[in-house]
Amino acid sequence: MGCGASQTTGSFPPQPSARQPLMKHMEGATSGATGGATGGDVENTWLQVCDTIDVPKGQNPHNNLVVKRSGWKTVRIFVSSTFKDFHAEREVLVKEVFPDLRAWCEARRLHLVDCDLRWGVPKDTTTELTLRTCLGEIDRCYADNIMPYFLNMTSERLGWVPDTDDVPGSLVEQYRWIFGLSVTEMEIIHGAYRKDNPNSLFLIRNDDFLSSIPQEARKTFVDENPIAPAKLKMLKKMIADRFPANRVLPYTCRYEGKKSEAGRIMLKMGDTFRSSVFEFFQTRIAKQYPLDETKIDPYLAMKESHESFMKSRSESIFGRDSILKQLAEYVDGHGSDVPLLVLGGAGMGKSSIMANAADEAEKRALNKKIPGGGGKGWHAFYHYVGAVPGSTDLEPTLKRLLKELGVVKDSTMPKDLESTTQLCCSALSNPNTRPAVIFIDALNQFDDDLAAKNMTWLPRKLGPHIRCIFSMIPDTPQHLTLRDRESKPQELHVTPLTLGARKDIANNILGKFNKKLDMDQIFSLLSKPASENPLWLAIALEELRVYGDFHTLLDKINSLQDGLLELLGQVLTRFETEGGGNLLIATLCLLEVSATGLLESELLRLLVDEDNLLPPSDTDEKGEREKSEKEGAGKVYLQQLPAFKWAAIYRDLRPFLRPFGDSGEGRLDFYHRSLSKAVRRKYFKNQNDSTQDEDVKALYYWWHKKLAGFFAASDNVDRKVEELPYHYIKLGDCQDKLGRLLTDWRVFDVLYNEEWSSVLQAHWRAAGGNSQLKHYSMEAIMNMENSPDRVDAQLCLRYERVAWIFVQAGLYEEALDLATKAEELEEKNLGNRPEKMAGLYGLLSHIWDQKCKLHEFMTRSQIPEEWETIQYGFKSIDLLKKLTGEIHKFKLAVQMMRVAFSLSTWVTLGGTAKLSANEGYRLGFEYIDHAIDTFKELGDTGTLAEAVMTKAVLTGSSTTAQLKLYEEAMELSRQAYGELSILTARVYINTGIYFEEKGDYKKSYAYFKKYGEVCSEVLGPDHPKSVRGVNILKEPMYKRMAQQMGDT
Repeated sequence: MGCGASQTTGSFPPQPSARQPLMKHMEGATSGATGGATGGDVENTWLQVCDTIDVPKGQNPHNNLVVKRSGWKTVRIFVSSTFKDFHAEREVLVKEVFPDLRAWCEARRLHLVDCDLRWGVPKDTTTELTLRTCLGEIDRCYADNIMPYFLNMTSERLGWVPDTDDVPGSLVEQYRWIFGLSVTEMEIIHGAYRKDNPNSLFLIRNDDFLSSIPQEARKTFVDENPIAPAKLKMLKKMIADRFPANRVLPYTCRYEGKKSEAGRIMLKMGDTFRSSVFEFFQTRIAKQYPLDETKIDPYLAMKESHESFMKSRSESIFGRDSILKQLAEYVDGHGSDVPLLVLGGAGMGKSSIMANAADEAEKRALNKKIPGGGGKGWHAFYHYVGAVPGSTDLEPTLKRLLKELGVVKDSTMPKDLESTTQLCCSALSNPNTRPAVIFIDALNQFDDDLAAKNMTWLPRKLGPHIRCIFSMIPDTPQHLTLRDRESKPQELHVTPLTLGARKDIANNILGKFNKKLDMDQIFSLLSKPASENPLWLAIALEELRVYGDFHTLLDKINSLQDGLLELLGQVLTRFETEGGGNLLIATLCLLEVSATGLLESELLRLLVDEDNLLPPSDTDEKGEREKSEKEGAGKVYLQQLPAFKWAAIYRDLRPFLRPFGDSGEGRLDFYHRSLSKAVRRKYFKNQNDSTQDEDVKALYYWWHKKLAGFFAASDNVDRKVEELPYHYIKLGDCQDKLGRLLTDWRVFDVLYNEEWSSVLQAHWRAAGGNSQLKHYSMEAIMNMENSPDRVDAQLCLRYERVAWIFVQAGLYEEALDLATKAEELEEKNLGNRPEKMAGLYGLLSHIWDQKCKLHEFMTRSQIPEEWETIQYGFKSIDLLKKLTGEIHKFKLAVQMMRVAFSLSTWVTLGGTAKLSANEGYRLGFEYIDHAIDTFKELGDTGTLAEAVMTKAVLTGSSTTAQLKLYEEAMELSRQAYGELSILTARVYINTGIYFEEKGDYKKSYAYFKKYGEVCSEVLGPDHPKSVRGVNILKEPMYKRMAQQMGDT
């Protein structure tokens, strides 16, 4: 008997329901109908199976699938078998094979989740819930891995064969159920057989061991149903016919007695069992997800995650045609130099509107359908705050924007938030910036810092080819800031849904599941004021969809709470009472308290200790509470929550959870921030973790401590970096732990950036500031120095990197000490490696330069320090000249520009016998001319402008040549950054000084005034540079000039 391909196409199930009252366990007596079946019935059953095949044998297009990925990915292995007779094999898998495979996967940035649904099944589980959970978990494997990683073990038992009354009609239709098959057989059909799944492995246990087993125990391993031998023979034959021999493997085991405590039969697996499973899945996973050592562009990965979110939210929008039309008109319009704000309350559908508008704008931009884009066309930038990890941090968001617009490259990326906001403000006002439509959703949800609140990155007047569309809740700080500007933003209010739109939404959502409300029901639902909110309506419809009794559906509608947070609280209560209990509460609280959401694999380990899921109650003895906290903090999380239990929790919460991006990483967080508010309202007394309520503070403390203990024990450094500092900071009493964490070199290297380690510096401020940074860093360095396993190359690297961190923190003497040690170690023990020495000399030059800048005025007493800056710069330049590649060419040019500026100071100070002022002058011009030529060659207009300005400074005061260079630098700066940039401001003040020295105070006044205006616009009026501009104009000469010019 063979199977051909049918024309039927399988489909993945919709969100499952769990409303079947009939109770049945996963395995027990087979149905009476099957008990009387014949061999012909068995063959007819498999003929039905053949009619549902989707892919002919050997023709699966995913046989050689290779998935390109960035970051981590979740791999799911579904384990299928009967239950009673495979305890021994499952124990080997869970305790030996999967831990080894998981370790191998983690080394390849893969999370392994084994899906074993035959244990942890509650006794009162309904039939429909059992069947949907089993097949639904296979659907998740399809969704995550395209073809499920599927392991089946078969022997001499059939397992449960559901009768026609056991399987709801919706499930029959959804999964093309074949009556007469057992649940295990249906798993095989759905997970492997129909699709000719290349990721499936079948292990057939040899029955020789049965002769050794006591007679009374044989019923555990041999099905007593008389039809079982014929059905099992057919199953094994069909598997062997369908799949290649190297994936249908026999294995042996032997009887080794009973476990006295449970009387369970013990079987010893042959060696081939372990190796077959491990090697097969290792090979298939490695083929589908090859290890890519290519350095991941974090900004490209971020863009892909936001694109995935955009696509998921832009599909179906009802009742918003007018708003979408107005957004399109703004994009296509001319003369608008202010942003457009999309304003609306929580749950009003702003994200869907923004996603749809951005998706449409991107399509039109790619096809050059947006007018006014010139030859290059428009670029669409989109960012959804809170949708992916790190998306609430303004700095990387703006850096990604600058990179996508071509304003910066990796080598010219601004080093910190301040310089990033300045450059962004310049770029978005610059008429030369590439035409761009910028969508930022939930602008008010950026992290709480001044740059995000004050919107200093957004110019008051946008460039002629810049369109900015921002969504936010009205009257938030960002909205008030923009509304208070002299140039008011355009505003577009998201109004409540019309009755017609609400009816369309109800018909669309329920129609997907072949359900419909009658007139009375739809009237009752839509008469609730809260139904005007799209999110409330969607949640209410989901509640009705899973409700099992149509006759009482109107009562259910009337019972729905009329308010978004109130309805969410009602839904959470239902989840709790219908079986979620403490597991569901713990899941919600863990997600709420986490910094960036949690991986599914993390939740499985966090939830396994069901006796300690929640904080001790007030009635618990103090000693018991302290014991619980202590044990939780030091706990090693090795085991996992049974897959069946997690599947039930996930099934309930799935409509409210959002996997971040499309990477398949498996990280979960709330789909909408309203659920976060509902969780705080229900489980944290409606307060956040900055509350002064001692009881609520204790709740947050317990959850933060639980997660701190978990991530402290984690070997996943990326996740440790994302979560652990956050929880230590929230706990407030973990400065020592935080200090030691930040000097764990694995963590340090993830956070380190030579130019500016913004996150690392922020963590050190939370740990106690520079004194703690110095203490723990030097302690870690000393431990390396005194270690018997000391490796000089590693020690040298630590000297260098910690020195850069010290420079960033303003600890110049300490940085100098470490950099000098690195220099000496490299020279004595490591062979003076050219690239390493070039970097160290550049570091030393930079440290001395920063020390020189601490002086308010230039005097000849500074010549020794200035010489250190210059001589180390010379050494770095000499080595960089010998290195090849564009990155070294750029570094050489930058180093030459910096040394040229220092040489201008050297010339001003008069030079010494070591280097005369004339020779310094000559070298300065040689270096700056080389730098200018390089920046021209590399097409780096911004850095070229700075180099030309440096040449003007070097040229000397009050010369025509200097003025021409300033004018050239100004033109280049405006071309690269626009009028509103710090470099433009620097050229303004330098030009003002030029005219002041010439005695032309009218012109110097004009330039100093422009300097102050640009600084105030870009940096804010309270910045020291802005204050300096104001103070210059307060000098008597310029006060008189202002009166003459009528500026007072």
